[in-house]
Amino acid sequence: MKSLTITSIIAAAALLTACDEGDNTDLRKGKPTVNSGSYNLHLSNKLRYDALKPGADAEAGRARFGVAADLVNGDDSGALFTGASQVFQGEVTSNGRTCFSCHRGADEDFGLPPPPLSASIPADDPIFTGINADAQGDPDASNNLENHGLFKYRFGRFNPARTQDDPFRTSFAWRKSPTLVNAAFNHGFLNDGRSRVMFETARGAVFSHTQDSDDRFDDLFSNKDGADIEAFVFSILSDPVLAALRDPNDPMHDTLASDPYYTVELSTKAQKRGRKVFDENCFVCHDTPNVFNNRSNVEALGAGDRPENFPAFAPSTGRTFNIGVSERNKHNLRFTQDLGGGNFAPIVIPLAKENGERVDYVIDMDIGLAGTTARVEDLGRFKVPQLRNLAKNGPYFHDNSADTIEEVVDYFLSSDYKNSHDGSKHPIKMSAKERADLIEFLKVL
Repeated sequence: MKSLTITSIIAAAALLTACDEGDNTDLRKGKPTVNSGSYNLHLSNKLRYDALKPGADAEAGRARFGVAADLVNGDDSGALFTGASQVFQGEVTSNGRTCFSCHRGADEDFGLPPPPLSASIPADDPIFTGINADAQGDPDASNNLENHGLFKYRFGRFNPARTQDDPFRTSFAWRKSPTLVNAAFNHGFLNDGRSRVMFETARGAVFSHTQDSDDRFDDLFSNKDGADIEAFVFSILSDPVLAALRDPNDPMHDTLASDPYYTVELSTKAQKRGRKVFDENCFVCHDTPNVFNNRSNVEALGAGDRPENFPAFAPSTGRTFNIGVSERNKHNLRFTQDLGGGNFAPIVIPLAKENGERVDYVIDMDIGLAGTTARVEDLGRFKVPQLRNLAKNGPYFHDNSADTIEEVVDYFLSSDYKNSHDGSKHPIKMSAKERADLIEFLKVL
């Protein structure tokens, strides 16, 4: 696809802003004209997960991750990806960040503490001192990290097939660092599910969070690094018994699969009533038993018989939804391109409708999975998070825009949700008593 220069971006934006303000809203809410449902034709609700790679070593992965043996403190002694790189065409140095920098150990369920981050993380920590790796000078980055716990991500930043001024490289979003608890049950990784397997998830994080440039250094991140980090991350479970869900031969597998609430201990009548409310309103999307993310998936291809230095990867492997959180944009986040000197320009990205028609979309929100797929259907779409340990893992949503479980529930009862692309297909209604009972249930997950 032909790339767009900054000049053409500005010109296109001038044309598009002359249209009605409702154009983007109408586009996001519109239904596809053909191939309706093609997005999920090959998705299945089977409980199936890729096995760990042969020889994967979780303890070695812990060291590469950068967390100490106590799983609470950081230890970067084996976690910095540095050295001579032929791909990088030079010596790669580190800004001090590791996986632990953004996924801060067991006390935080391998996520971040609630903002403001400086209340619990010292100012000389690499998460702050290395911010330019993500922000690359963006004037909003420090505030968004400190006060909202959000990082700047450019979807196509390391795609060598696209030029630097291509909108698929300049477009970006502000997103949280999600908890890694129960990541073993993900179908697709990162907030929008764009990363298909843990290998490319971890490698992409190393590229984007530890260096200021857009240069890759694939030869410093080996297949063994990816396999070991995956083994470690997949060992981070809210309850060890849940590991049985990944193994159909485990004696507990069928029990966990057949009783979605087997590991949920409920002690009050309100919690038990809340489970029924959840079952009627929430389980349709949070339907992985005992984990409560989304189980829809397409079987990943894995590495197969290809040589170790050329692994194959599957297509996007899970289901995503647009429930209107991006459109709401509670934090009033900016999505225009920083030109320097206080000047900004709209970013226009070419997207495809289901009928093949091209749409030049002026980015006015976090575009979700569409930043990777270039599909109108994927605007504002994100994957469904798991819900265990929910009470300790706020704030919530991909942009940390809900501070409490109460705010989350209220959002699903709001017009923002009901008017969203996918929320309009699954409206939720409940009484005040049902709302209170649901909250009590969610707090004990």
